[in-house]
Amino acid sequence: MSDPIERLRRIRDLFDALMDRPPDEREDYLAAIPDCDAEMRRELAALIAADGRTGPELELPHVRESRSQEHATLVGQRLGAYEVVRLIGMGGMGAVYEAVRADDQYRKRVAIKLVQGGLDSGLAVARFRRERQILASLEHPNIATLLDGGITPDGRPFLVMEFVEGEPITSWCDTHLVPLRERLALFRQVCGAVHHAHQKLVIHRDLKPGNILVGADGSVKLLDFGIAKLLGSDTGDEALPLTRGGARTFTPEYASPEQIRGDALSTASDIYALGVVLFELLTGRRPHVVPGHSLVAIERAVLEDPIPRPGAVATEGAATASGERSVTRLRHKLAGDLDSITLKALSQEPQRRYASAEALGEDINRHLRGFPVLAQRGWGGYRFRKFVRRNAAAVSLAALVLVALIGGFIATTAEARRARSAQTRAERVNDFLRVLLSSVQPTTGGRDVPVSEILDAAARRVDLELASQPEVRAELETVIGQSYMTLGRYEEAERHVRNVLAIRQQLTPRSPLVVAALNDLGGVFLGTGENDQADSIFKSGLALEDSIASGPDTLLASLLDNRGSVEHARGQPAEAERLHRQALTIRRSLLGDHSDKVAFSMNNVAVSLGEQNNWAAAESLHRAAIAILKTNHPEPSTMVADAEDALATALDLQGKNAAAESTYVEVIALRRSLLGPQHPMYAWTLSNYAMFVFDQGRYREAADLSEQILALRGKTLPESHPMIAAALQTVGRARDKANDRKGAAEALEESLALRRRYLPAGSWLIASSEGILAEHYTLVGDYPRAETLLLDANAINLHSLGADNPRTIANTRRIVTLYQAWKRPDKVREFQAKLPAPAP
Repeated sequence: MSDPIERLRRIRDLFDALMDRPPDEREDYLAAIPDCDAEMRRELAALIAADGRTGPELELPHVRESRSQEHATLVGQRLGAYEVVRLIGMGGMGAVYEAVRADDQYRKRVAIKLVQGGLDSGLAVARFRRERQILASLEHPNIATLLDGGITPDGRPFLVMEFVEGEPITSWCDTHLVPLRERLALFRQVCGAVHHAHQKLVIHRDLKPGNILVGADGSVKLLDFGIAKLLGSDTGDEALPLTRGGARTFTPEYASPEQIRGDALSTASDIYALGVVLFELLTGRRPHVVPGHSLVAIERAVLEDPIPRPGAVATEGAATASGERSVTRLRHKLAGDLDSITLKALSQEPQRRYASAEALGEDINRHLRGFPVLAQRGWGGYRFRKFVRRNAAAVSLAALVLVALIGGFIATTAEARRARSAQTRAERVNDFLRVLLSSVQPTTGGRDVPVSEILDAAARRVDLELASQPEVRAELETVIGQSYMTLGRYEEAERHVRNVLAIRQQLTPRSPLVVAALNDLGGVFLGTGENDQADSIFKSGLALEDSIASGPDTLLASLLDNRGSVEHARGQPAEAERLHRQALTIRRSLLGDHSDKVAFSMNNVAVSLGEQNNWAAAESLHRAAIAILKTNHPEPSTMVADAEDALATALDLQGKNAAAESTYVEVIALRRSLLGPQHPMYAWTLSNYAMFVFDQGRYREAADLSEQILALRGKTLPESHPMIAAALQTVGRARDKANDRKGAAEALEESLALRRRYLPAGSWLIASSEGILAEHYTLVGDYPRAETLLLDANAINLHSLGADNPRTIANTRRIVTLYQAWKRPDKVREFQAKLPAPAP
């Protein structure tokens, strides 16, 4: 049998058949197998003899001997630009060496993975090339980075990867006595890395602590994609069997049931392995403890034995390593949510596990934040208890409303110097909240009470019960309106904010309270993308503020910041920067350097700098703002998500693709968790990410993301919202890539029409739509229409962005492409001269 893949498949099938026989019948069965040569019989006999043992001793003797010789000869040798220093370790597919780059460029420690001697078959080379292809597509801070690759003088491929110095996650946590909450936070990093790989259609297939290292800085690195599988590929991956001549390409103790059975694998297999690692992190032991470590016994336990609850089997050693006073205390902490989360990940049936590694990580996040976890079967008492606990932590809306109102009443008392009146209002508001919360019970279907349900109940009752108490009503409706804005429900927000404005104007027409109401109302229209109306309201607020304020205050800073956001949306980054800097100066002078509001203004200044092509300063400010917010808000926060979203865009436009993608993915997960999939801010990040993946050549994915945004049209996103035009533009470009010219034209023309309808004539967003539509017209040979659009876009870009802005340069390149297709060399030369010289 000359085909090595077919030979190995035959060995695997025969080995399975042999192991199904009673031990005393296997020798006779092996001797009677037809079409089995002597070498194949020797390999099968070695496999039978090795059964029941795991680890390096499973190798065949001639393989072990050749590998020992190879290690001795490779140390001190050169592989390309790298000098091999020492052997680090060995696995089923290859050996890993420490090496240093030894040429004149620079010196750098790296890890080199090389196919072992005796594996120079088409199968081994195919596997190894597969690993290089997979690793090259994975760019994530928690995945070991592929740096280089090459071929040895004898024709074997090797990978050069970043040198990761660390301990397996389980031993690192035990050695450093890491508490339970920090272990869970560390495990969420692992989930994020695995989810990134799954998004790239890659499964790992050998997740275990030895492939999950923790460095000295406490960050996780995921290693060894040597047996990963590209989902959905048709390049022969299924032809690569799971065993080869005595070596397994997975670790049975961490393998899923379907992996042991040899079934087709999906991302659910990695979810199971993550569950095993989580079980070990929490309890100090694996789910199945098998005496003697027999391979057959381990596999039988995985396939047949029930998994115990972590809270029932946690060890004394785990309690000590987690800093708990006793194992009883640790088991109490594991009982309930963590039991349910772990057992859901370890379900025998793949469809009953978490749908993704992201979902597993998010359920752990929900547990850490005190929310009901998805793994628990919901019942009223459990979810109501979670609801009450979150109130104490100021997570539920009721607590947020109460805190906001108390703060508001303190400020009002100081400002009005009417302590008695403020106390009376506070008592009335507290009575209102007490009645409201007692009337909203989590009795329907055993669920938690959604924030929006409490909001809606408050909105209904405020009209009925507080009509004769305008000051109390204004206080409550202010918080209700702001909360609706946070949820992206702008229509309801506008109604309540207008009510507040009417009450304030009637009671105290020239007061900061009226200015604040105008600022909120302008924010509603800013959120819906109605920039002209928003700007008009902000200017009214500024005029009133200027006439009544004795000096700059935080309300003035907020109005200036909001006006800057309007100018940014209009495509006027220099004016936006001026306004944002004014707001930043005021906030720093009043609030110090570490306030949320200061970070908010810093982030806005950074966005404006980026739009003016000053990327270094922009990225530095973004990171400074994020550092402030993360210090102030260690738990997941929408403010941190907002700042990281802006950083992702800055990294994207600088071409820092790996960092940009990981940041986008993190923000999408955070905003989906905190705001939900219909929120405008979630849609905003989806839109930016869709454009990013389009630029990476992932056109179908970009279109799918944009279609999610368009599904919100007329619901949470009005037609005027900028995300609608942006999503149409990305859909149109993707259709062009799929040769759907008619569909592309429809989407791109509609995008341009919306921007012309809702934006001022000089907006760079209009220029963007003109340039992309012109690109389409160039493709279909309609050169005159393309020229008209491109030259108009060029004029807008030069005026609003400048000649050096990346958007201006991109449009100039489109003009060059047009004239090249049109056979007009004079015009090609004219516009080529306007492009920056290529980097040396």
